[in-house]
Amino acid sequence: MNTLEFFAQGLPKGQPRVKAVRRGNHAGVYDPGTANDWKTSIKSAAKDALINPVFPIFAGPVRVDATFIFPRPNAHYRGKAQTLRLDAPVYHSSKPDRDNLDKALMDALKDMQVLKDDALAASGTITKIYASPGQAAGVRVHILSLQQTQ
Repeated sequence: MNTLEFFAQGLPKGQPRVKAVRRGNHAGVYDPGTANDWKTSIKSAAKDALINPVFPIFAGPVRVDATFIFPRPNAHYRGKAQTLRLDAPVYHSSKPDRDNLDKALMDALKDMQVLKDDALAASGTITKIYASPGQAAGVRVHILSLQQTQ
């Protein structure tokens, strides 16, 4: 397989960072795990996009382009007709951070065995935008093999 494209619908969530805790004389870490439902949506969409898969789908270097689409806040609209304001931004420039969004996506792709390892992503873009009116929130993913055939 040379390319894989899919759209995972849902509210994009970043992979939370591992948290350090201390209880008495004991220290430890835990993963808050708040992106689990989001990662499940990604895995489901990737699975639906595959036809007769042989896992791992990609075992060599890949380019991963991801466009995360966020719902617009009410402040982007005006009037009772809820028309989009002319000055409404296109790009989403608040949390979650793009590196945390990418980590959740790459973890889901590795868990699903779409990628043998998330370190295979040698190239790619990450874009955060607001949804157009009527457009669903989620992530559009395009994976392209960079493996050179002999």
